[in-house]
Amino acid sequence: MTRRGGRPSGVDVRPVITPDPFDIRVALAGIVHWADSPQVRQRMMTAIDFPVADLSMFLVVNQLTYRGATKPSVLAGALGTGRANLTKIANRLEDIGLVVRVPAPDDERSVLIALTAEGRGYGERISDQLSQDLDAVLAHWGPKDVDALRRVLARLRHDAANGS
Repeated sequence: MTRRGGRPSGVDVRPVITPDPFDIRVALAGIVHWADSPQVRQRMMTAIDFPVADLSMFLVVNQLTYRGATKPSVLAGALGTGRANLTKIANRLEDIGLVVRVPAPDDERSVLIALTAEGRGYGERISDQLSQDLDAVLAHWGPKDVDALRRVLARLRHDAANGS
């Protein structure tokens, strides 16, 4: 039986995955959780002087920075939101001049969301700030270690994306 505010007997409160820093799962989860944290995202928005204090709008610009012009359904999936919500976000971004809808080159019935010149400027700021942040994190690493990390991460990304 459970008392309010108490712990039922027999409940194991330890993590399922042992927090071993040399466990790849733990290391990857830590990096993803850090990069995905509201604090890191808010700091990035401030650092690049994003024009609105709207995280969802920032995330769309960030996705377009990496992907280029993208179908709304793909953006909705990447952000973990529905198409209707993505449409509202895109409308707000269009209203402030950061994105535009363009016909999809391979399907005349579809549209893509693309960055405008001003939106690309914010994408460049995101890229520059991320480079500065990574340079600071890796400042005490030797060139061979940075190169090894670059190669291993590229291989991991490729194999994960291709189901290898």
